[in-house]
Amino acid sequence: MRIEPFKQAFQIFTKKYFLGTFFIYIITGFFVSLWTLLLIVPGIIKTIFYSQAYFIYKDHKTLTENGKVSSLDCITESRKMMNGHKWDYFVLQLSFIGWGILSVLSLGIGFLWLNPYVNVTYAAFYNNLTENSRFDESLDDF
Repeated sequence: MRIEPFKQAFQIFTKKYFLGTFFIYIITGFFVSLWTLLLIVPGIIKTIFYSQAYFIYKDHKTLTENGKVSSLDCITESRKMMNGHKWDYFVLQLSFIGWGILSVLSLGIGFLWLNPYVNVTYAAFYNNLTENSRFDESLDDF
């Protein structure tokens, strides 16, 4: 596989991924705002629930032959995937507070390094979740 970092960094703006990602953004924003109307905490919890929807969409879009993936199905699958892992994700997000403060103190220059690091960490978290779910499914066969 040939890696082209610049091209892959902007592949979200291609016709293949843009509409689905945009719909996930709109739908999750709508759901989270409805949950936030109740209280702030349910909105935060639902944000954590829906956090993996973009990764799931990218995986399904890449792996399916016809390329048709429902944004709502990705959100639902993200919600199911995050059952039992919300606290882990929340602690992972909290671990970046210190780095964020240092980035602000450096007049924002630190964000050039922090943002890619945070995004890769979230991708590794998703990868860990999918590997654990495959392992759990294989244990169910026994």
